[in-house]
Amino acid sequence: MAGGETRLHWADYVVTVVCLLVALGIGVFFALFRQQKTKEEYLVGSRRMGVAPVCLSLFVTFQSAISLLGTPSDTYNTGTMVFFVFLGICLSYIVSIFTVVPLVYPLRLTSVYHYLELRFRSSVYMGFALYSPALVLQAAVGLSLWVSLVLVSSICTIYTAIGGIKSVIWTDVFQTVIVFTGITAGLTKGLLRVGGFSHMANIAKDGGRLDFGE
Repeated sequence: MAGGETRLHWADYVVTVVCLLVALGIGVFFALFRQQKTKEEYLVGSRRMGVAPVCLSLFVTFQSAISLLGTPSDTYNTGTMVFFVFLGICLSYIVSIFTVVPLVYPLRLTSVYHYLELRFRSSVYMGFALYSPALVLQAAVGLSLWVSLVLVSSICTIYTAIGGIKSVIWTDVFQTVIVFTGITAGLTKGLLRVGGFSHMANIAKDGGRLDFGE
């Protein structure tokens, strides 16, 4: 802390660089030692990827920087009514199992976005998914937004292009571990600073942020 401005510790920079290098390294590993020899294997992992890594990959893809940045700030500013948004999302997943999946999977597409592009000619979400981590990198490290965008998109493009879908999935698995580790560390640190869970709940209640019936 210098002059009221929060600055990162050198360890924060080390963790950031290590995470980016691990993601890039997974792509290099699959490019050099687990080469995809066919288009089917490169794009969809021959449709033989395990359930666990695929589920973790889907999870961390949709609970991306958009959720990690947006949900806490939304809850802080408007309260816990945002909970019902996620309740609706969970219900939509259940509905999708019996509606969307039977429709899309037999089409043998490379991704849901492929279908959306064919159906609606739109891939707007990917722009937000790229912008969010670049915005974090800009704020945390002090890089310009364009440099952050180029850095994040370049690393993602490289490990995806050279490693195929398998490197994407295992990179997402690594990111899932990082996300849960970071959230757990942040929650633990926060609870310790405010005096425990009950004190935190009282603060949230007094601030009107535990109202589920507004």
